[in-house]
Amino acid sequence: MGRAKDFLVNSSKKPEFSNQDWQKNAGFEVYIESYGVKIRIGTDEREAFQTIEKILQAVLPGCFQVIEKTDVEHHFKLVWDKGGEYSLYLNEKEVPSNHSRADVLRGFETQLRLTVAEYAPERVFVHAGVVAWKDLAIVIPARSFQGKTSLVAELVRRGAVYYSDEYAIFDAEGCVYPFPKTLSVRGEIDEYTQKEYPVEAFGGVAGEKKIPVGMILLTGFKADAEWKPQVLSAGQGILEILEHVVPIRFNPKFSIKVLNRVANRAIIAKTLRGDVSKSADLILDFFESKCIKN
Repeated sequence: MGRAKDFLVNSSKKPEFSNQDWQKNAGFEVYIESYGVKIRIGTDEREAFQTIEKILQAVLPGCFQVIEKTDVEHHFKLVWDKGGEYSLYLNEKEVPSNHSRADVLRGFETQLRLTVAEYAPERVFVHAGVVAWKDLAIVIPARSFQGKTSLVAELVRRGAVYYSDEYAIFDAEGCVYPFPKTLSVRGEIDEYTQKEYPVEAFGGVAGEKKIPVGMILLTGFKADAEWKPQVLSAGQGILEILEHVVPIRFNPKFSIKVLNRVANRAIIAKTLRGDVSKSADLILDFFESKCIKN
C-alpha cells in the first residue's frame, strides 16, 4: 500500500453514496477488501484520511488490499468537526464515543477489526493468542484482560513463532493463518492502557504461512494456581471454545463445521495457570509430550 495520496479515490469530486449526509461530508474515501469482506472508509478531512492509512496497516497487518470503487455492505465514516469534536459512523449509525479524537480512533480500530472478523465468508475468527511450535499451532482462546498477550510474549521469548495476540484465524480445513499485529501490552501505564510492541521487541519473529493446530489450551490466570491440564473430548472442547468465536451469530453452521475439524485433530486441554514465566515452560513441556512425535 502506498502513501495516502496514492489511494485517494477521486477526491476532487463528491462520491456518490445513497446516504445524503455521507454525500455532504465525505471528501476522501478508500475501498478495501480483507478476507473477502469489502469495506468503504471515508472522511471529510485529509488529516483524518492520512490517519486511516496508518490504522489499516496496524489493524489488518498484511491482511487487506485496496480495491476499486464497488458496492459494499459495510462502510465507515470519520467526521472531524471544526469545533473540536470527532465522530465515527458505521453503516450510517453513530458509534458511541466521548467525541475525542483518541476515543473515536480507538473505536474505529475496534469496529474495523470486528467487522472483518464477523463477516469473513471463508474464515472463522476466534479471540485467542496463537504461537507456532515446531510447525504446529498452540491456540489460547481468551477474552481481553485474561493475560493472553503476556503469555504469548513469554512463549515467543522461548522461541515460539508469533502468530497473533488477538485472533486465531481458521480456514475451512482448520488451519491457522498469521495475524501478526503488534502485541498490545497492558500494565506499563495502567491496567487499561495498551502499549504496542513489535514481536521483535520480545526477540521473536512472526509466522508467514498457515499451519495445522496441535493444541488448543483453555486457561485462565489464578495466583498460585496448580498446573493440572485436563484433556477434553472434542465435544467438550467445542462447547468451551464457542464463547470466543466471533462470527457464531452470523455464520454458525460454518463456524461449528470448522471447529469440529480442529477439535478432532488437535489436543484440547484445560487448566488454570499461575506465574506467566513458569506457565510458558509448562505449556511447552506439555505440548511436546502430547503433540510432538519423537
